[in-house]
Amino acid sequence: MNAIPQDFEGTPARMTRHSHERAHLPLTGDGLAAADLLAEAGFDVRIDLGQHFLRSKNAAHRLLDCAELPDRGQVLEVGAGLGTLSGAVAETGRRIWAVEKDRRLGGILRDALRRFGSRARVSISDVREVDLDEGLTPGAVLLAIMPFDWELSAALTRHVFASTSKVERGLVVLPSRVLEQYQAAGDTACGLRLREVDGISRSEFWPKAPEALRVVSIERLR
Repeated sequence: MNAIPQDFEGTPARMTRHSHERAHLPLTGDGLAAADLLAEAGFDVRIDLGQHFLRSKNAAHRLLDCAELPDRGQVLEVGAGLGTLSGAVAETGRRIWAVEKDRRLGGILRDALRRFGSRARVSISDVREVDLDEGLTPGAVLLAIMPFDWELSAALTRHVFASTSKVERGLVVLPSRVLEQYQAAGDTACGLRLREVDGISRSEFWPKAPEALRVVSIERLR
């Protein structure tokens, strides 16, 4: 196994909560996921972002199967993190726009997607401050693992579909409470139809999800 990275701010193998320093966390030789390396390194997860990291490429590929992406379509990922899901999208030859708010992860995300060249775009920003219309093409698909803070997750989902008509549909992982809130409000109230299409284990993430998760398809009401 490769050594745990030592280039965090502060003591070795440690990063402070709001450090903006660049860090490098490649997969280890035996395939240990970057998320597990981050955990071993003592990375200070930002609770205010509902932050979590996908631990398995297999889980990423399963989400791709559920998403049924168009062959030449563009994909938007909100909360791209370490680039596990973004990389899986780019490996299929599709264009990915990976948006991540936590500046500490900017270097890791760019390194993970650099080999895909122009078909992988990275923005280190709050998605609510990004001009989605400028960067998306019509028919784009939202594919994302939303924050585990259910209120933030609901707010970001609403924002993406309200701020641009270019996102046609989505497949997202959400805390179950978000799906329940949308279903209670009804389709006509939110202008979106959310439907559970799969489940996903809480242990697929680090930190482990605090509540049940749902894999949900999102469609605009015409």
